[in-house]
Amino acid sequence: MRGAALACLLGLVLGCGGGPTRSSPPVAPASNLLLITIDTLRADHVGAYGHAAARTPVMDSLARDGVRFEHALAAAPLTLTSHASLLTGRYPPGHGARNNGMRMRPVPTLATMLRAQGFATAAFVAAFPLDGRFGLAGGFETYSDDLPRGADGRPLDERPAPAVADEAIGWLNAQPGGRFFAWVHFFEPHAPYGPPGSNDTRPPAARYDDEIAIADREAGRVIAALGNRAASTLVVVAADHGESFGEHGEITHGIFVYDTTLRVPLLMKGPGLATPAVVAAPVSLVDVVPTALAALGLRPADTDGIDLGPLIRGGAAPADRVLYSESFAPLVDFGWSSLRAVRSGGWKYIAAPAPELYDVRADPGETSSAAASKPDVAARLGARADGFSASELPREGQAPARLDPDATRRLQALGYVGSQAGRMAAGRRADPKDRKSLARDLALVLSSELQGQALKDALRSILRQDPGNAQAHL
Repeated sequence: MRGAALACLLGLVLGCGGGPTRSSPPVAPASNLLLITIDTLRADHVGAYGHAAARTPVMDSLARDGVRFEHALAAAPLTLTSHASLLTGRYPPGHGARNNGMRMRPVPTLATMLRAQGFATAAFVAAFPLDGRFGLAGGFETYSDDLPRGADGRPLDERPAPAVADEAIGWLNAQPGGRFFAWVHFFEPHAPYGPPGSNDTRPPAARYDDEIAIADREAGRVIAALGNRAASTLVVVAADHGESFGEHGEITHGIFVYDTTLRVPLLMKGPGLATPAVVAAPVSLVDVVPTALAALGLRPADTDGIDLGPLIRGGAAPADRVLYSESFAPLVDFGWSSLRAVRSGGWKYIAAPAPELYDVRADPGETSSAAASKPDVAARLGARADGFSASELPREGQAPARLDPDATRRLQALGYVGSQAGRMAAGRRADPKDRKSLARDLALVLSSELQGQALKDALRSILRQDPGNAQAHL
């Protein structure tokens, strides 16, 4: 009931069905920007993207009255890397944060751009991977990354969505006027799913949906706090990456670059956009910066993305556009091969020791590789993947930022940073596909989803496959 009531309130705040159509004359640009990112949210668990069991009235309302991008893709299935791409408009090679714990290079961000234009800027993040030490705090006058402490006195690794929303609402209410940019990050529905210490034995996907409902509700509270400023505010809601529940042998996210962890919801509503609209063409989170700048009436910046305004108005995407995604976590954390993916037209190519090629229009689940039967397409897209990035990191990026033991522990507690970090000497690298069982067991252990004998069995399985795994021994 609470979610339904909030959705009704949002209808009044954001307007329901009364916005301009595609044929309407151009509207005045937005004055403000509210960006809400929901961690680990795959698109197909949102009602507007077809999930019948979803409890996402806020996102569904934005999709109905604003712009829904049907095929939005993350640049990486990793929290820091993806957020860095979203906030810079650059693919990971352009900002340098190729894995969680790798500090971003000092490149322009949406915050630095808007602060230079006189915007008040603030960010409220919910988890340690986005701690300001990793480079995203630049340009934000307020960067709230303080996390509560546990019973042992140590800082926790995340904080609940209501606490983040409360702080963001307080900041919004304190704004005296003028243009502003606020970024609000919720860590729900990241694993473990459910409150700490919960004995809930329902399937993980059901508990995952519970946490999505919490994030949706809190997003609604923040949007409602705009009040009459909603009429002049561009609202963008996106996820940083998705989540796997066994598809392709993966649990959680971070290793593979299939669409279970790359396809994300992307919703926009506000002045400067021709709404309502649904954009079917594939787009990337690197497109958020140029699209927001255009909607705010500002000059374009040097990014890898494009302004999606023409697509929103019914135009076609550039015919030769190639979208890029990657995961260097296999390389940095485990010494395996990196994975790089490019998408062009209906084809998706994954650069790996055993390359993969999928006709994603006919095979959206990426179940049958056509790399052997379409060698010309594979070769062409392989060259494009190499044009974005080599399979190895440049020498200056051969290791994560020098993390103190506490920072490493905190990232590991959230399922990031394998114990083999640093085993990166060049040479023949394992294909992550050939390490699916090990990756699955590691993910289950790090997700805190296993307890008791199941946890012991998973640890023993890891040690059978990788006897030198120090974390499993511990």
